[in-house]
Amino acid sequence: MKTKNLLLALSLLVGTNVFAADIEGKDPFSLRMQKPHDVVLLNHGLASLEERLQMIERAEKYIDVEYFIYRTDKSAKLFTQALVKKAREGVKVRMLLDWFMVKSDLSPFYAHELEKEGIEVKYFNTTSTLNLFSGQYRNHRKLILVDGKEVITGGRNIGDEYFDLHEEYNFLDREMHIEGDMVAAIQKTFDETFAAKKSERVARDRMPEIDDAKYRRGDNDDTAGYEYDLKKWKEKVKLAQDFVNAPMDEKREQEIRAKGQDELNKEYRGSCNEITFMSEYPNIGTKNRKENRVIKHNLFERIAKSEKSILIDSPYFIVNKELSESLDKALANKVEIKLLTNSLNSTDAIYVYANFDSNVRTWLNKGLDSYIFKGTRPETYEVLENESGKARFGVHAKTFIFDDKNVIIGTYNVDPRSANYNSEMVVACENSPELAAEVKKDIDSRLAGSIHLDSEKTIADAEFYQTSFGKKLLYYFTKIPANIFDYLL
Repeated sequence: MKTKNLLLALSLLVGTNVFAADIEGKDPFSLRMQKPHDVVLLNHGLASLEERLQMIERAEKYIDVEYFIYRTDKSAKLFTQALVKKAREGVKVRMLLDWFMVKSDLSPFYAHELEKEGIEVKYFNTTSTLNLFSGQYRNHRKLILVDGKEVITGGRNIGDEYFDLHEEYNFLDREMHIEGDMVAAIQKTFDETFAAKKSERVARDRMPEIDDAKYRRGDNDDTAGYEYDLKKWKEKVKLAQDFVNAPMDEKREQEIRAKGQDELNKEYRGSCNEITFMSEYPNIGTKNRKENRVIKHNLFERIAKSEKSILIDSPYFIVNKELSESLDKALANKVEIKLLTNSLNSTDAIYVYANFDSNVRTWLNKGLDSYIFKGTRPETYEVLENESGKARFGVHAKTFIFDDKNVIIGTYNVDPRSANYNSEMVVACENSPELAAEVKKDIDSRLAGSIHLDSEKTIADAEFYQTSFGKKLLYYFTKIPANIFDYLL
């Protein structure tokens, strides 16, 4: 998905009205509550898929879905058909998807079939990618929200690689399931984003007709061209119809759900008694103004004011000037900063690693403690062996722990795109040492399968760990542009 971002860089209120009294008159895009919230940590992909499916099954009134990436593979089909089933039962279902990242997967052909089932589908920011200003602004938020009562948010999109079901490559990610009054604020931000001018319905291409101007060649019609286009159009229709209606293999579905339930039973369940929610507004604003970029200013301030320790789990680590200043201040105050990110072997974005590798020595000398994930799933992380037993894994969580007590989980990557361009969302559990310890325990299991970049020699030795010749070539090919255009990554 970062690769598409590189290509991109080159190139009101509706709905439910189910709002807690606590948020009336307050800004839901930046809100703090001191009230107990039930939380479930979703560290395991299959567990997270199962929790989503159970949420859908519990829905009585409405379901809202918002994602940056939405595949048309087996996990997406399982998820989508569960939504369709509820829509047929009379539950209101709305989907908001980022146009640039989704248009080649869940295209308007699929939206057309979903709309026939009563599901409302909108795409965010259909601006041409040739527009180098507004075309950069993407909706990177991720959530499923049910009946204004419960929500899942974090790093996962909808696709096999997020749920441990891809045969070749999967993500170790992290999310949180939340129940409590803050869900009403999150609901309100979805409603406003769904109603925003940048969110719109896109009709599928109409069926070609022989009388269309493109097939007319003077006195002769381009019959062959028409028949070819008609065939392709019908194929797209059939793929979308099968995705929505054709059932999955029952045995395979049962196997996925049974394993998901097993892993869900192992996930941590606890409470968050002081919770903060932050999201960017659904508009295109000046990137450095606090009123337009909510999360980064809060996050950078937390870094600068940390007292003891910061633990960062991020798939990408590209540091801009503002973040550098905050990190420098924390390191000067003897704050221990530990980072887990991807190696060249485990990353899904070679050019991002090329940028990281160019700068990691600087951060080593400043005192930042860096680890790169090798690409092998932890021994304690169980999967369906017939699905992803031989797959390579990468880290994809967006998590911060401050002073062993304040935990942030959300969609925000440590890169300029999350800081300045994307619409993001995060949830912070404040003064929650028990939750922080549970998150840290999971991160530690991933650190155990990582390389500690504790010296110049280690950095040099780890640079091409288990890397193919082709990947090395891409690394060298992208290294210079990745450093020149780092502000767009």
